[in-house]
Amino acid sequence: MDIVIWIIALSLYALFWLWYCGVKGRLSKHEVEIFISSFEAKGLSERALLNIREFLEQDDGREFFMVNLLEIKSPKRESQTLLTGYFKKFMSGMIPRGGHPLFLAKAVAKNIENLNCEHADNWSSAGIIRYRSRRDFAQTVLKTFGSEHHADKLSSLEKTLAFPSTTTLLFGSPKIIIALVLGLAAAVTQVWLLL
Repeated sequence: MDIVIWIIALSLYALFWLWYCGVKGRLSKHEVEIFISSFEAKGLSERALLNIREFLEQDDGREFFMVNLLEIKSPKRESQTLLTGYFKKFMSGMIPRGGHPLFLAKAVAKNIENLNCEHADNWSSAGIIRYRSRRDFAQTVLKTFGSEHHADKLSSLEKTLAFPSTTTLLFGSPKIIIALVLGLAAAVTQVWLLL
């Protein structure tokens, strides 16, 4: 019976890993070209297309985190309602792809330090969103650009800044937390059955 408990725990973690990490690997050159053509059709600026191309071509097949700074338009209550509606719809496409918010926060003051970014103040909130891969990013964003809920986001924001990043230090990764929770559950179940 003990071995069955641990097989179940390991099987559950394997299923979680498949969902959370995926198995597709890096983008091929062909995939990059298909995605870039799709982004071009959405009417993105030349600068945005160059940035996206560079990001996709340098794919390492691993997760990344989009850092977002947002300044909400006045009246803030109405803009926040629009932004919340957009976020819910956007995340409904992210969660099946292993994406999720890692950090969401409201600003409590203007910039404390400002170096060569005079127009980058008055932020309303910040967020960090975890993406499983650059492939998932491209698929999700292509479905979002030009949609009604994306228009709600644009209508709600005075300005925004978003850039992708990879971690050099991350405490509390779900990959570790889920492993610990399943390991603890299996150990407690094993002890309980022995009583």
